[in-house]
Amino acid sequence: MPQLPKLFDQWLWLVLVFGGLFCVALLTVFLAWRRLKRGTTMAQNPEDTGASSPQIHHRRVVLGEAASPWTLSSHERDVAEIDRLLMAFAFDDHGQIQRARNPEKITMLDLDKLLVRCHDAAGMAAHGTAALLALWHAADAQYAAFALKLASHAQLAAENKELVRFLFQDILGQPMPIAQCQFLSRWQNPDFRLAVEFYLASRFSIAQWEEIRQKLPESLLPFYERGVAAKLPVRWLLRRLPESVNLREVWFQHNCQTLLRYARPERWRRLLHSEWAEDFKNWVKTLRCETLQESLLLIADPRIGDATEFEPEIAQKIQAVLEAQNPQTWLFGSGKKPPLYQRRQYFKYFCLFGKYNEAVRCFSLLGIFRQARTERLWYARVLFLSGMLHDAWAEVQQLLARHPQDAAVLNEAAIYAHKLGRFEEAAQLFATARSFFPNDPTIAYNEAVFTEKYSKLQIEEKWSEVQKLIDPPVVA
Repeated sequence: MPQLPKLFDQWLWLVLVFGGLFCVALLTVFLAWRRLKRGTTMAQNPEDTGASSPQIHHRRVVLGEAASPWTLSSHERDVAEIDRLLMAFAFDDHGQIQRARNPEKITMLDLDKLLVRCHDAAGMAAHGTAALLALWHAADAQYAAFALKLASHAQLAAENKELVRFLFQDILGQPMPIAQCQFLSRWQNPDFRLAVEFYLASRFSIAQWEEIRQKLPESLLPFYERGVAAKLPVRWLLRRLPESVNLREVWFQHNCQTLLRYARPERWRRLLHSEWAEDFKNWVKTLRCETLQESLLLIADPRIGDATEFEPEIAQKIQAVLEAQNPQTWLFGSGKKPPLYQRRQYFKYFCLFGKYNEAVRCFSLLGIFRQARTERLWYARVLFLSGMLHDAWAEVQQLLARHPQDAAVLNEAAIYAHKLGRFEEAAQLFATARSFFPNDPTIAYNEAVFTEKYSKLQIEEKWSEVQKLIDPPVVA
């Protein structure tokens, strides 16, 4: 019996020891779970950290895409070194990124030592981004292989991975629009930050551009000129066209894109009679006519006066694209009307392809363009082809009063006059047109054709009168 207290003390000691160990293990698991949860939340919501730049000095070694609480590492991320090695960048006409190399940035850097640190996966995650930038500035061919490794590295921080994928997108073959990169604006390198702000800004004043261009690398200025042309007032671009080949090309592309958007025949004519006429014609040939904008652009061609002037394949594509928009819903129903500049081209489309009811209805919806000479001429022609000859004549008479020396108006008026039996008036209109435009082939051809018909009618009328005198009709 005296041994019981001693035995009890031994059991109590064992319970306390194992209980303490169990509590320590439970606490360790709980803390590890909390660390894992907090790390996952920060990875999913990088904006919640409130940091203006990625100033994280310690990181976890991870297994796959999830951090392991049992394998922690104090590998330091060299954020300051990455920031120092960043470079300015720009984009060329084809959307390819261009980078400014500066070997002076690595003069004080032991590149071999930095590469040694990148021999394992954890080292690549910690120092790989800085090593990649250093290799780029050193013009070392290894940088391409480094970029491919880092872009798919599971342990690389999100902001570093995005930076690598953005700066070396030409190597990866995966373009990354700068507006979709959320981490780029966090880096503080002046050259890199200036380039980011330049491409994110929607507009610039002339004073802002003059200030910025002093800070940009000279080698990238031609690319920035192309980018800034769309962000500065047009007057700035026009003043500098004679002195810059780059800006002249930008101006041509600007005209093409504006034409594609608004499809104005006036811009068509300017481009056809400009120094870029051949380039413009080649650009038009590249259009596949698969979108609404491209179809309306081809309709707007001022050289097209009849649907047969389109190639059969192009004509079919235009009809397929425009009819897929179901224009009847806004023409005759309560559907939402397209912008006015698109209605203008729809109207010409209806005229070209013989949709006269749609054309008459669309003309009433043209707003300010109802007073335009071209649209009124098309409207008169639609009335004429629909059989409303007197309405067409009234319309062309009003046009003739406004444009008494216009070749197209005189030509149309002469034809309508002839069709209405106003032969003397038609002859007078053709004579007037020929006096103003003696070398116009259309007027010459139409005058010859209709004058010949007019002469035949005169001969027939006179011959019938002679016949009446010689052989008078029998009166019952």
